[in-house]
Amino acid sequence: MSDLKNDLQTIADRHAQQSGGDFDAVLRTATSRRRRRVAGLSAVACAVLAVGAIATLSPWQNDGAPAPVASKPTLDPKYAGTMTITPATAAPGKEIDLTFPEGYSRGVGFTIGDPVGGSVQYYLIAGRKGSKPAWSSATDPNGPRAVIEVALSGPARVVVPDTAADGSYLLCTDNVSDKACALLTVAR
Repeated sequence: MSDLKNDLQTIADRHAQQSGGDFDAVLRTATSRRRRRVAGLSAVACAVLAVGAIATLSPWQNDGAPAPVASKPTLDPKYAGTMTITPATAAPGKEIDLTFPEGYSRGVGFTIGDPVGGSVQYYLIAGRKGSKPAWSSATDPNGPRAVIEVALSGPARVVVPDTAADGSYLLCTDNVSDKACALLTVAR
């Protein structure tokens, strides 16, 4: 411990000689150096903390990979132009109009199903001659179905099932040899 005390005294004496005997000037210089060093370290520490806070609070997504895109079902090209739904996006319980190319013969029955797997979820009956359109779940054995098809032409009006969840569906003619389909989006 005495060696450290002697070393410090030697350093202090050397600084006092260099300053021309003005010990107060030596102390002021040492104090200002310490303040500058502390200020510099404080600035660096603040910068590191700020970068850390930004990195923690900001969601970094730039990992080089493109952002995921929600895939939307696409219509099989063989059905392109066979049916048009107006509006293409409708809420459950709303009526929609279906139009077909000129000369196309359709019936009153339609299906709504999974656009990918094709499984039928609902059966629809078009309204005609003043009757309201109707629908039933594919799992309801007592629901209305178009068993006998009549050859009709022109537009049809159907209703989006009240229980249809939001999403995309494949709406197709039912019991017709020349099937027509289009994509329907259900959104509340």
